[in-house]
Amino acid sequence: MKKKCLVAALAATGCACAHAQSSVTLYGVVDTNIEYLTHASATGGSLVRENSGGLSNSRFGFRGTEDLGGGTSTWFVLEAGFNSNDGTPATAGTLFNRTAAVGLSNALGSLSAGLQYTAMYDTLEKYDPMGYAPQYTWFPTTGSSDDFSYKARLNNSVKYVGQFGGLKAIADYSFGGDAGSFQSSAAYGGSLEYSTGTFAAAVAYDYRNGAITSTGTWTKTRNLSFSVLEHIGNGEIMGGYEHYLNDPTKGSTVSAAMWFGGVRYRFVPSFQLTAGTYYQSNKTANVSNSWMGVLSGDYSLSKRTDLYATVAYAAATRYANGTYTPIGVTDATAFASNQTGVTLGIRHRF
Repeated sequence: MKKKCLVAALAATGCACAHAQSSVTLYGVVDTNIEYLTHASATGGSLVRENSGGLSNSRFGFRGTEDLGGGTSTWFVLEAGFNSNDGTPATAGTLFNRTAAVGLSNALGSLSAGLQYTAMYDTLEKYDPMGYAPQYTWFPTTGSSDDFSYKARLNNSVKYVGQFGGLKAIADYSFGGDAGSFQSSAAYGGSLEYSTGTFAAAVAYDYRNGAITSTGTWTKTRNLSFSVLEHIGNGEIMGGYEHYLNDPTKGSTVSAAMWFGGVRYRFVPSFQLTAGTYYQSNKTANVSNSWMGVLSGDYSLSKRTDLYATVAYAAATRYANGTYTPIGVTDATAFASNQTGVTLGIRHRF
């Protein structure tokens, strides 16, 4: 009887140890706001609406890790976006539309596969004054046209992330998966970031191919960015440049560029003010250059809940032909050469 009790106790201890080496976490963000937009109809009318995602896109997810021993661990992330104003999925027909990845990590870095963020996305989020806030930034798209966007995420991708002292390296590759051509619909990118003390600087590159055509060619799209950041006391100043180049199968090459910069300052632990500016120059014939200025205040009620208010103004600087979107990232509510947006919202993290 004593032996049986001892075996049972050892087994229980072994189970407890195995459980302690593994973890699974449920997490998420719920962000809802009321927005006011000027010039939101063809007749010049204003719009008041409720949105999901003012500072952060609403989402939920699962992340887990397991210690494999010897300094190596395995991990996974499954993350789904949703619209908190009506409960619908952010991407119809796809549950885990933000991330679905599994990988291994050790002192040499992390290697993973699945649906993942690109190197350029991971890098520029830190340097965008608004941190990719849906209301309002012109990242991750260049300006407001999806044609100029670098890839935020890649399906069928392999990704490496390594940290070597102050140097961080990221590389990704996406298999196109089209029969008959290894290059068709393939994409890749990389970034290098160096941080020392209060200063950080980064360079990032993103390349993607379109699907192969009947003549055996494909469209090539490139994005290149440079960015810097400096912490000064309770504040930080950041800025950078992103260049876009599209080589279509037919037609002339299209290029565009965006300059961006801003400051953040935390007056007290619970309140931060952010100011940012974005300028897009577009070489496409009869397409507007555009400028946007943003001011955003964020007040923390607790570690998980905050209130925010954001105001943005944007205008065309060249043709004012309505082919751009001054505020936001779609042209559904842009009908003039300038637009003002005001947002009041609440965000909760869990």
